[in-house]
Amino acid sequence: MADIQISKLVKLYDNGYTAVKGINLHINDHEFMVLVGPSGCGKTTTLRMIAGLEDISGGEIAIGGRVVNAVEPKDRDIAMVFQNYALYPHMTVYENMAYGLKLRGMTKAEIDPKVAEASRMLALDNQLSKLPKALSGGQRQRVALGRAVVRQPKAFLFDEPLSNLDAKLRGEMRFELKTLQQRLKTTMVYVTHDQIEAMTLGDRITVMSVGEIQQVAPPTVVYDFPFNRFVAGFIGTPPMNFLAGALSATEGGFAFAISGGATVGLHMEHRQALPGALGAGRILGIRPENLSHAGFVPTAASATRIEAKVEVVENMGDHQYVYLRIAGHDAPVVMKGSSHHRCAAGETIPVNFDTTFAHVFIDGGDYARNLTLPEGFAQQQ
Repeated sequence: MADIQISKLVKLYDNGYTAVKGINLHINDHEFMVLVGPSGCGKTTTLRMIAGLEDISGGEIAIGGRVVNAVEPKDRDIAMVFQNYALYPHMTVYENMAYGLKLRGMTKAEIDPKVAEASRMLALDNQLSKLPKALSGGQRQRVALGRAVVRQPKAFLFDEPLSNLDAKLRGEMRFELKTLQQRLKTTMVYVTHDQIEAMTLGDRITVMSVGEIQQVAPPTVVYDFPFNRFVAGFIGTPPMNFLAGALSATEGGFAFAISGGATVGLHMEHRQALPGALGAGRILGIRPENLSHAGFVPTAASATRIEAKVEVVENMGDHQYVYLRIAGHDAPVVMKGSSHHRCAAGETIPVNFDTTFAHVFIDGGDYARNLTLPEGFAQQQ
């Protein structure tokens, strides 16, 4: 098995477009690393350069300590699983899984036990004689995985492999992929635009935008301590609420005055950068689960109670999303709470703003630095 070291990696196309802008990333041996970001952020291009399917314009890629910039894809000892499965329709499941081993010159006696082991691992034992057209989408994806597994490569690369599956199958396949990685104890690099996949699969996740890495850290760290406003808004469903206003000092603490509206006390733990950022042009970021209906949830010492008008209620079963209109704020603010905390469109309700896990940003656009990070916090963890 092997680690993957990416150094100052650049991809510049002939038309002058730079898809990847000198990124640095170390993927540890046996790690499940997820590259996540919106379309066009450079994540798939990065994966394809690791695989050797895209030429490198600058920088270096090393797999297991060996620089592979000039190494052909077939000689990099990696296996790639694609979004569209890429199965041979005229071959059986067995033949699809065995094909790469045949190309390596292995005999049937050598191939059979490898295919048998992979098919047992992926619950394909009874499907080996079938053609891909006779399989479900989930089974086809498992065949594509099996074809990679039998090769026993140094690393597996996944290019949005679950995007063609329905929601139920995606959930099942996430479990199977994580289980597979734990069994094989191999390096996996996984590209997705789906943050749920990123949060549930990755040992660490790499958030990318505009060809650059915005943050690398374990999922809970990215969620709790987003490095900048882009990460804060991209990770989380529904996304973090952002409210413009002014930051001020109070006796023993800080407060945030929402532009044209109420003032909220700030109670987050990491506030060492706030004294140097007082004034207008600031952004308060607070997640929907940190708002609650004060008619049902007592107002904690770390919360401020303000009035808001209900615009829309989305009932999700065990929880609900309530879209609120707050004085002085143009966009709706989303509150996530229990579906038993009843409220209706048009109603004005008291809302707790609990700022224990809130964040403050200077209003400098999407990539404004988070001012409420732990001391010494690094972009890559």
